[in-house]
Amino acid sequence: MKKCLILAKLGLGKTKSNPLVGCVIVNNGIIVSEGFHKKYGGPHAEVNAINNVKDKQILSQCTLYVNLEPCSHYGKTPPCVNLIKKHKIQHVVIGTIDPFKRVNGEGIKKLLSSSKVTINILKKECIKINLKYFTNLLFKRPYIILKWAESNDKFINNTTKGIKKISSKTSTILCHKLRSQVDGIMVGTNTVICDNPQLTTRMVKGENPTRITIDIKNRFNAQNYNILNDAAKTIVFHTGKTKTIKKTHYINVKELYNKYNNQEVLKPIMEILKNNGYNSILIEGGRQLLQNFINANLWDEIIIFKNTQMIIKEGIKAPTIKMENYYQEKIEYDVLKKMNNEKKIKLIEQSF
Repeated sequence: MKKCLILAKLGLGKTKSNPLVGCVIVNNGIIVSEGFHKKYGGPHAEVNAINNVKDKQILSQCTLYVNLEPCSHYGKTPPCVNLIKKHKIQHVVIGTIDPFKRVNGEGIKKLLSSSKVTINILKKECIKINLKYFTNLLFKRPYIILKWAESNDKFINNTTKGIKKISSKTSTILCHKLRSQVDGIMVGTNTVICDNPQLTTRMVKGENPTRITIDIKNRFNAQNYNILNDAAKTIVFHTGKTKTIKKTHYINVKELYNKYNNQEVLKPIMEILKNNGYNSILIEGGRQLLQNFINANLWDEIIIFKNTQMIIKEGIKAPTIKMENYYQEKIEYDVLKKMNNEKKIKLIEQSF
C-alpha cells in the first residue's frame, strides 16, 4: 500500500477534481505490475496496472492493491470493478472507501462476488493523500491552503508601499509550483492595491491559476492592476453588476454582505467557487483575509516560509495561529512550515 501511495503522488497537479490513485499487482510476493492515475479523464490506476501485465492469465492468482476503492460506475471511463472481475483477480486490498455518492461501498460489494476484499489498510495515510478530494466531497467547498512569508520577527511586510521580498529564490519557486497545483489563488483588496501582484506561475512550468479577490467597495474599476490583465482568468467578488470584461468575471455578492460579516461571508463565497468548478484555492494575503479564514476555521493546510535572517521591526504583522504537529524543513535561509487542520481530518476519518 505504501508503494501505491508513492505511485499516486505522480499524478499530483494532473488529475484536477479526480483523486490521486496508485495501484500495485502482486503475484507470489513479487510485484508484477503497477500503475497510477496519470491525468483527468484518462484511464484509472487499476486499468493502467492491469494493462501493464503481459500475461493476463496470471491475474487470477494475483493480489491487487489500490489506495482508493475501485469505481463501479460509468463516468469518463468504464468501471474499474468490471475489469478486475473480468480477470478474476483473487484478492483486492483497498486503502479506503471512496465516499463519492456513485461509489461509496458499491465497488466493494460488486468485488465481493468474485474476490476476497480487504479494506482500510493504511487508512489514515490513504485519506491524507487525497484530502483535497475528500474535502470537496464532504464539505462541499474547495480545499483551502493559507500561505504567507514572514520575517524572523513575524512581519509579512514593512511600512513601504509595494511587495517586500521575504522568501529566498528557492522558496519563491516552490510557491510558484504550488500555484500551478491549485485551481485558484486569492488575495484581499489591499494586497492588490498596495502590492499589485501578478499571481502567476512564471517561475515554473504549469498553468496559471484563476486569480480571485474581493472588492466590496468597487475600487478596481478602470484601474491598471496586474490581476486584471490577460495573463490568466480573474474573478472579482464585488457589490456591482455581475459582468465579464475580457478574462475578468465580476460576481455580485451584495446580498451576502448584507447578511454576513467579513469573516462569515467567506464560507458562501467558497461554496460559489466550488459550484463553479474550483476544487482548490490558495490564499496568499493580505493579513486580514488570512486571519479571517483562520478565525472561521475555514482552512485545510497552512504553509509558512520564515526568513530566519530578516528583521523588519515595523510593519504588518503575520497572521496568528498556534502551530502544532507541523512539518518543517530548511530552504536556504528560510524555514518552511506546513500544518494540516487536524480537526477537519478527524471529521473526514469519522465520516466513512
